[in-house]
Amino acid sequence: MSDTPEQPRRRPKPDGGIRLKGLNITAASRPLLVDVDAEFLAGQITLIVGPSGVGKSLLLKLIAGILESNESAIKHSGEIAINGRKATAGQVGIVFQSFALFDELSAKSNIEYAKASGGSRSGKVTSAELLEKLEVPGNVPTSRLSGGQQQRLAIARTVAFNPPVIVYDEPTSGLDPATGKMVAELISETHEKYGETTLVVTHDYPSLLPIADRVYLLDPVQKALVCVEPKHWEQLPERLESFSRDLRSQDQPLSVGWRDVVQERTKDFLEGTTEFASTLLMGLYSLIPIWRTPRWGMHFVGHYARLVCGPTALIYLIMAGIISGFVTTFFTFKFLPYATYTEPLLIEDLLVGLGFATYRIFVPVLSCVLIAARCGAAITSDVGGRQFGNQIDAMKSFQTTPRAYLLTPILWSFLIGTPILCLAAYVAASTTSLITFVQNYPERGPDFWYQHFHRGLIVVGQNLYRGTGWLMAKLLLSGFGIALIAYFNGRRPKFSTSDVSRSITTTILVATLYVLLVHFFFSFYEYEGIVPGATVPTVDVVQ
Repeated sequence: MSDTPEQPRRRPKPDGGIRLKGLNITAASRPLLVDVDAEFLAGQITLIVGPSGVGKSLLLKLIAGILESNESAIKHSGEIAINGRKATAGQVGIVFQSFALFDELSAKSNIEYAKASGGSRSGKVTSAELLEKLEVPGNVPTSRLSGGQQQRLAIARTVAFNPPVIVYDEPTSGLDPATGKMVAELISETHEKYGETTLVVTHDYPSLLPIADRVYLLDPVQKALVCVEPKHWEQLPERLESFSRDLRSQDQPLSVGWRDVVQERTKDFLEGTTEFASTLLMGLYSLIPIWRTPRWGMHFVGHYARLVCGPTALIYLIMAGIISGFVTTFFTFKFLPYATYTEPLLIEDLLVGLGFATYRIFVPVLSCVLIAARCGAAITSDVGGRQFGNQIDAMKSFQTTPRAYLLTPILWSFLIGTPILCLAAYVAASTTSLITFVQNYPERGPDFWYQHFHRGLIVVGQNLYRGTGWLMAKLLLSGFGIALIAYFNGRRPKFSTSDVSRSITTTILVATLYVLLVHFFFSFYEYEGIVPGATVPTVDVVQ
């Protein structure tokens, strides 16, 4: 560590920076920091080092003002001020360890999103200039960028937001020493060009000490942030190793009884029920599109509309409609008892009942179940991936409300998409039914099928089929519920890809059961007093 500076390279600015006063943090009843006072000076690069699992990333979230409201196990008190003001979301730009880039956007669009979120203060440098200076191709899909390019893009996006503080969360984690040195140089260059206050949270200090002005050690024994003088930086390896040994010695397996398991599961159930109830109320409010920037609000509407009712979803529902139309029509007439005697008497009424059931029962139930499974899973996967990949935290750090940019578009995508998909399935089912009937009864012809298939639905003097109001109520209620269930499961904390997978499975099961219950309860009132075709005059159809 011969290149460690004996004194800070950069003069601190007289005003600004981050100040912690009387800060206490407790996680799962375990104190992490107790009555901490610290100051990270403006104009300098400060490192916070410490072993893994002692609360560095949690401290970062608190400073950035993005701690999840549903992380009930986290308790904190004290004051955090940035440039003399109480810390809130939007004052700190974060470069996440996972980069938290928006994969559906190009590199240029990622930066433009940050600039739009920053508003008038984001005018220092253009997107093209940032991309050129940090050597990131502008129009390449983000998912196709290399790891180094994605990291530089994450830095460029944060710089475009132009926050007074930039925080790096484990920027060199998992990198070899040579690459770690390059990242450290990039952080230093970014600070010199754009930064006011830079904070680096890491347990991998060797690559980052050469660019540091100050170092704080998160001491898990004292539960404090200890400022380490430059002359003592060489002692960091021994101190960190000592802390790691102490932490390992404290890791004793816990004896968990069945009562503890029951209590924990009950607590999770009650918390989940409360969270879903709040999500339901929030869903009604979220139908109102309140977007900081309408352009990006509409972008997310388009994104989720493609997931819910895009081409693949339409093909999926059309194929289901084709199968439904064929099966119901073919087997209704194929297995008619005593067909020779009953067919001439019942064929008209069978078609009336078939048309009524296809429009009001078969296709709506089948469509909603498939939408719950296919579209609900797609939305949960998307939101769950954003939760796991810190994209939602990134949105909050850019002063944009995830609920407005995610839940509102998701709700409207389902409210509009569910009737469209059901209509596509019905058209496919009725067309297939016509073809199947004509193939089996060519002497009757399509006019016969059309007149009787729709006789229980057509009401003279009305443009809409009988029961369309009931049908739309079922579809909209189903779509609204599926959207909330999918969003709720996606937004719950994710700590691994397995958590994402489990949330998808939960959405499929719960959403499917929900739509079946909706149709079940509607059936008690929707069909009262209805005798399909009996009260509706026959409508002569000429094609």
